[in-house]
Amino acid sequence: MQRNPNPGQISQQSLLAWFSAAFLPTLTVSALGLYAAIGASPPSSITCPPPVPCLAFPDGIFFSLPHSESFQFPDSVGYNSSSGEWLVFLCDGTYSLKNPFSKVTLTLPKLSCFCPIEEPEEIVPVTLKEEIPQESLDMGAEMSVYKLVVCSSLLAAAIVNLGPLYTIALCRPGADSWLVSTLLRRGQHIDMMFCGGKLYVLDEFKNLLAIDVGEDNDNNKLSISQVECLIDTPSVTFSLMRNGATSIHQYLVESHGALLMVRTTFFGVLSDDDTGCMSTKPVGIEFKVFEADFHSARWVGVTNLGDDQALYISQSSSQSVCVSPYKLKGNSIFILDDGTCDWFWSGKTSSYAVHRMSDGGTYLPMPQGSFKGGKAPATWLFPSSTM
Repeated sequence: MQRNPNPGQISQQSLLAWFSAAFLPTLTVSALGLYAAIGASPPSSITCPPPVPCLAFPDGIFFSLPHSESFQFPDSVGYNSSSGEWLVFLCDGTYSLKNPFSKVTLTLPKLSCFCPIEEPEEIVPVTLKEEIPQESLDMGAEMSVYKLVVCSSLLAAAIVNLGPLYTIALCRPGADSWLVSTLLRRGQHIDMMFCGGKLYVLDEFKNLLAIDVGEDNDNNKLSISQVECLIDTPSVTFSLMRNGATSIHQYLVESHGALLMVRTTFFGVLSDDDTGCMSTKPVGIEFKVFEADFHSARWVGVTNLGDDQALYISQSSSQSVCVSPYKLKGNSIFILDDGTCDWFWSGKTSSYAVHRMSDGGTYLPMPQGSFKGGKAPATWLFPSSTM
């Protein structure tokens, strides 16, 4: 992808003309947001197909796939991560959420302000209690966020780190403090998503947990009302590379009502570089997709996502998208360089790759977009279907 050399200097008239040529007659929601960004109204006769994600970079440059043109949101410069349609910013220990399309901004509590959440011990299944570390959460430690999930404008959830342990924290935007679970502490939580009114968490044991968030009728405080263990067996095998480097990552994503786990394995070989130091040379990526079978409580392999579906995955935000209205092939996985495997992406000019489930091939798209060396990596941004 070639960036516009001066995206911030385009006149409103030129930008409107480009939008109309690039996106009419089936204007994407991304483009509708761009009309709003420059204070203009889109044509009233436009109908919108389901939106595809934007490829966003921390310098404020966005690409709307499958188009190769770039555009800029100055207010998006310097984000920390993303969640769905929200860009996440961190300043002075406080996270704020910005929707670059609707211009809505939400502020979360300071990370230094947190307390235990209401969660009776009986809500946790016995099998999970056996896996709770003996060590207690260090409530005096500095809290950091591993992953932030914006469930709605009234609820945010996060995988947080307190001392050597990880747990789940909840908050309302604008509230005074985060509410931290002590019963869901683990050595590691891998991923989390919000779907159908529940939080789904993949923990270090590959357990799939479903968490119901409740509310106290008397004081409107958030609480955890139920925890279910939907899958409690590591029924997934892993591939390792002998005498090489292997980096494994898992992502949760919903598709057509099914809950999927995408596992990516990056392979590399160790070699001496020109300076005599050991380096890792990338070899390839292996993709495996599993569906949560709640009847058998197992992960079941998936070989076809559907010709109209594509998965866009990253550590911060993943989503299944209907791509049939666009010039994009379905049954594919778009994986982002999200900073989790630097040695694989080092030297590559693209910030994402595409895996075809039909033949197992993986390629870097042309033309390409990339942002290397920044404090935050590229991210997917999923515009809402309503603005």
